[in-house]
Amino acid sequence: MKSLLTGNIFSGIHYKANLETSIGTTATTERNTTDAYTVEVNVKVKVPKAHQLLDELQKLNDKLGTMLPGLAEMLTTAKVSPEFEELYRNKITSLRSNLNRLDQLLSRHNFYDCETILDLQHPVTKRKAVLIQADMDVDTDGSDGDRILPADGSSRTFQPFTNYHWDKKTPVPNPCVAVWEKRIAENEAKIKDPKNATDAPKLKADIARLRSEIKDMQMFSYLVGVADPFIVLPTAMFGKSRDGFTPTIGDYCVVIVEGVLYPAIIGDKGPPTKMGEASLRICKQISAKANGGNRPVNDLKATYLIFPGTAEKLATPNLTQWRTRCESLLNEVGGIGGELFTWQDITQPSVPPTPPPAPPTAPATPATPSPPAPAPSAVPANTAR
Repeated sequence: MKSLLTGNIFSGIHYKANLETSIGTTATTERNTTDAYTVEVNVKVKVPKAHQLLDELQKLNDKLGTMLPGLAEMLTTAKVSPEFEELYRNKITSLRSNLNRLDQLLSRHNFYDCETILDLQHPVTKRKAVLIQADMDVDTDGSDGDRILPADGSSRTFQPFTNYHWDKKTPVPNPCVAVWEKRIAENEAKIKDPKNATDAPKLKADIARLRSEIKDMQMFSYLVGVADPFIVLPTAMFGKSRDGFTPTIGDYCVVIVEGVLYPAIIGDKGPPTKMGEASLRICKQISAKANGGNRPVNDLKATYLIFPGTAEKLATPNLTQWRTRCESLLNEVGGIGGELFTWQDITQPSVPPTPPPAPPTAPATPATPSPPAPAPSAVPANTAR
């Protein structure tokens, strides 16, 4: 006998459940027979193809051709980046390795998180750029004691580090050091408890990792997701030789959403199966509801324009300088046809406006003395007649 049901599992994957029954032997026998009660999983996935047409891009970001006046011309010679194929190859590898753990499979949303990746070059200036069309997840990572910023650890994957880092300048401790020290103390207490003997090697390894990371936090400062505008790219995209199209940490980029161009830099490396991730600072600007568990751009409507090979010495973020550089790079690929956003540095105390100078005080006018009162007139006495 057969019956067929359809539905969706936790990750949004559509499934078909086909139940087949047959006559067996006794319940005692079948309970001990491996093949008597089985579930067979057959995962079918359609792998998308990248495109390089402006019409297709503008179905997702309708003002893109206007905001980037030089894009149409560059698309005539654009090539689909090999990184697109590799991204989806990594996704398939992840699916294959997790077939025995359905709860670990990439969700439908995360599998189809990238529309296209294009290698562009302006015909006149020869400036190269990489265009990525994707959704936007939130990155809350990073910490920095020098700028006295509270880290946002609301995400379950939070890390106090980013690949973009620079030498620490002050003795003010990184705010995450105290959290790491607390974890070390908790692990040491667990090791002393005899009932945790089997977990002791794992706990000791975790202590060693935490101590090593504390040393890093004492030496370096990092970008902070809540304050700094940066994006994250898959680790697999770095460290290659792709004729000038390979990104590096610190490269300038522009994030384009809903008619606004946001200057930023590449600040971190992420999972090889994930595309479309920006710092909480960018995400909050796009949607006030964005947080570690709520993405600001759910559909594939975010455009990331990366300028490979433009990284400078990694240093404390200078948002004014970042904007100026991004403006110059945009002009090298055809100009700007929209608003180039201006970030305010929220790590610096706001300077109260200088009060206007007080008006000059008029010199005091001396009081006019009152004329003296006239002396009373003498009244002649009545004369008797």
